[in-house]
Amino acid sequence: MVKKLAIDWDESELRLVAAQCSGRSVKVTDAAVVPLGDTSVGETLRMVIQSRGLENTDALVAIGRGKAELRELQLPPVPDDELPDMVRFQAIRSFASAGDSATVDYLVTNRTENGVEMIAAAIGPTNLNEIREICEGADLTTRRVSLRPLAASALFLIHNQPSQGKDTVLIDLLADDAEIVVAREGRVIFVRTVRMPSGEAARGKALAGELRRSLVACGSSGSLDRVVLWGRESVHAGDLKMLAEASGSRVEMLNPFDLVDVDRKTKDELPEHVGRLAPLVGLLAADESDADRLVDFLNPRERVEETPSPYRTVLLVGVPIAAVLLMTFAVYSQLKGLDQQIADLQAANTELKPSVDQASQAVARTEKIDVFLDGDVNWLSEIRRLAKDIPPSDKLIVRGISATSDPRSGGGTLKVEGAATDPAVIDQFEEALRDASHQVSGDGASEQKTSDAYRWGFTESIKINPAAIRNERYAALTAPPTGDAGSTSDSAPEGDAAPAGDAARGGDAGGTDELKPDDNGEDTRGDSSETPLDPESAEAPPPNEDSPPENSQSPSEDSGDQPSEGGSGGEESGDEESGDEDTPATQIEVAA
Repeated sequence: MVKKLAIDWDESELRLVAAQCSGRSVKVTDAAVVPLGDTSVGETLRMVIQSRGLENTDALVAIGRGKAELRELQLPPVPDDELPDMVRFQAIRSFASAGDSATVDYLVTNRTENGVEMIAAAIGPTNLNEIREICEGADLTTRRVSLRPLAASALFLIHNQPSQGKDTVLIDLLADDAEIVVAREGRVIFVRTVRMPSGEAARGKALAGELRRSLVACGSSGSLDRVVLWGRESVHAGDLKMLAEASGSRVEMLNPFDLVDVDRKTKDELPEHVGRLAPLVGLLAADESDADRLVDFLNPRERVEETPSPYRTVLLVGVPIAAVLLMTFAVYSQLKGLDQQIADLQAANTELKPSVDQASQAVARTEKIDVFLDGDVNWLSEIRRLAKDIPPSDKLIVRGISATSDPRSGGGTLKVEGAATDPAVIDQFEEALRDASHQVSGDGASEQKTSDAYRWGFTESIKINPAAIRNERYAALTAPPTGDAGSTSDSAPEGDAAPAGDAARGGDAGGTDELKPDDNGEDTRGDSSETPLDPESAEAPPPNEDSPPENSQSPSEDSGDQPSEGGSGGEESGDEESGDEDTPATQIEVAA
């Protein structure tokens, strides 16, 4: 951390604060208020610096408004880099002491679309040189010469969030003067220094009157956030009461050393009037990171001049030309590579075209076969699923089943007629049969005049999705073999072998337990009677050139009058001979 010294003086006393600084971090190591008496400022400062060992230290000097001239300026909206020239031009016309040799700096207070408002300050070369000579005589290096009220306000604004829509008044009471600063939304909008009477009784009343006049002068709406008085409450108790009555808002005391870190020894030796040191603490806090909040006559805001580089012209001309040439070469190389890539792809496409055409024809033939096979519904499996999911016989009976295949679109429809004891049983029956592969629709429950408990008749249509049939077929084709293909029926479980064998022999595959009314008119389920499929419901396949020889036994001959499962084999041969005629739908009817 760099050690710095902030100093300030007036006609009666010299004030100084020394601290270790790094950014906004400030640690105060020394603070003093030294009366001048009959000794000059330069001699007093030199003795104090030598006694405290502060030689060859960077000095930050705060000056009062009496040594500089302040004005409020309004300029048209211009960019920030043009403001320094416009402020200097306007200062020559507005300031009495601002000549060509005066130093002018400014602080922007408000910027709108209509213009820029600012506080401008000017100091003559005589006063500025005098300050430098005093510091050089005390072996100090002058780094800043800033306005005292703005330095104190910078300390407050750095450590406090701005209030929205309300003004904040900062008051610093010096030996003979009072500096009043009004801040709005984080910016200083008004600065005023007034002479105060020497008597304590008249001091508070005069301060309250100056506060009211300052608020009127800056155009404040009267809505104050707070009034801050730098110092200690034990020293300014009377001033606090007067300011509260004059402003009508809260008034608080603020010790500037509470906003920074203070060495333990220095904290015990702080002077009584700590509020007079607020500008010096603010200079140290804002020196490195918040210098834009200060008006600095040693480092005024100036127009940034760009030094032209001798290589700038070469770069401005050579770089675009090189970029164009490089881009042209890159585009040419890329286009050449793309042409070669196109030629390679065309040659590969030509070689693959015959294979693609053959594959497309094979896919088309396979799709026709798949569409035809999608109508080959395994009705035995569907009836088995129906028997598994049907409600108990004391709640629902089936009186008739018919199955219809659709060879053109695939899939099929299973129509179930029956009766139930309650409409809720029918709904339960529909939900049990409905899944992703089966769509169940019915005509609702209709009440019938009957003497038994099955008073509600129904007709349900179960539509099998052809995509499910195709997926099931492909799954069977891709499934790994589980044993000898010729002995599948022999290795099947005993409980499932009988239905499969019956279906192959054309026996009772489509049958269900027969429901017969007894002598009393009630339906009873037969123990072992099964109704075979009606052979007239499926059309017999016409003769075909591809039919097996006479000496070979066909499935229909082996199973008697029972047609093959789904009847799809007969339909396929009939469709091949009929040509453009519509393929008849396969129907299987089972009556109970």
